[in-house]
Amino acid sequence: MNYSAIIVLGNEMNKEGELNTESSSRMNLAIAAFNNLEAPYIVTCGWAYRNDTFITLADAMKTYAIKSHGIPSDSIVTETTSRDTVGDAVFSKKNILLNRGWKKLMVITSDYHVSRVHEIFTYVYGIQYTIKVRGVATDRKESQSNKETMSTHAFHETFLGIDAGNDISIYKRLCEKHPYYNGLIHPKISDS
Repeated sequence: MNYSAIIVLGNEMNKEGELNTESSSRMNLAIAAFNNLEAPYIVTCGWAYRNDTFITLADAMKTYAIKSHGIPSDSIVTETTSRDTVGDAVFSKKNILLNRGWKKLMVITSDYHVSRVHEIFTYVYGIQYTIKVRGVATDRKESQSNKETMSTHAFHETFLGIDAGNDISIYKRLCEKHPYYNGLIHPKISDS
């Protein structure tokens, strides 16, 4: 095994919990790595973001892996709190990895997202973790470029002055300043 776990970032799904092409492509890459014995666990990330269903994206991804590919249920861990890429990093570390002692991680996303994901996960996790990011090919690389740049800039502004890997300060800043978690766009999360 090369990694402790494979963390898969979700994209979208429909109200029945069926993954869109991008989410299923990400899962397929994770499943291939799992089947190649690169890691013993897959971690899926994503909350119940749709107004027309209570299904979380993380659970939809887990269901896809089990039903479509026969991955054992106990090899898949879900993180259902995260609402975006920063949350994927913060909550996968806070709610899963710190309890398990995993240190070497593969993170799977899309090609246009690889650079930003690597920067965010490396910052949130800190220097004691090894992070490798893989991206599935999409036709959105050019169209997403400006959005990725703006999102990276917002990330830097939000966490300015906080050291990499400082779990308490990063979480507190997420709760106070990030619009997906501080109540500005979505319901506020607990800051404890």
